[in-house]
Amino acid sequence: MMRKLFRNEEGVSLLFEYILFSLICIGFFMIISANSDDIFMKTPNEVVMQDEMSDIGNMMSTMITDMYLILPENGYIDTEYRIPAKAGREEYMINADIANTDQIIEVISSSSGKKVRVTIGGIANTMSIEGTALSSSTNHVISYDSRR
Repeated sequence: MMRKLFRNEEGVSLLFEYILFSLICIGFFMIISANSDDIFMKTPNEVVMQDEMSDIGNMMSTMITDMYLILPENGYIDTEYRIPAKAGREEYMINADIANTDQIIEVISSSSGKKVRVTIGGIANTMSIEGTALSSSTNHVISYDSRR
């Protein structure tokens, strides 16, 4: 009788299958929960921030191009503009200091250092473009004076 009890392995395979399946599921959920912040929060925020910074750079490039088209020959023009306070969850800076040499405007995140570069289409060859703007400041103005 005792020999039959040790030879019968029918219940062991079901129990072993249940334990193995449970351990695999628990391991899978532990891996997912450990990486959920990266999967569900950080990656989408980075994509949104990249798109918003690109949109802001394109908006600035378009405004500079539009302003270039209506510049007076002998006078000055000031254009006030608004930009979002944050891209994603971060404040940023618009840097046009390298526009004269590289024909590029940079939008740079203050905290993460993420950078987006947007071209301005050759305008800097004919007029000087320089300056920076912070998203945290309240007044933003682009100025041009042909008398300088």
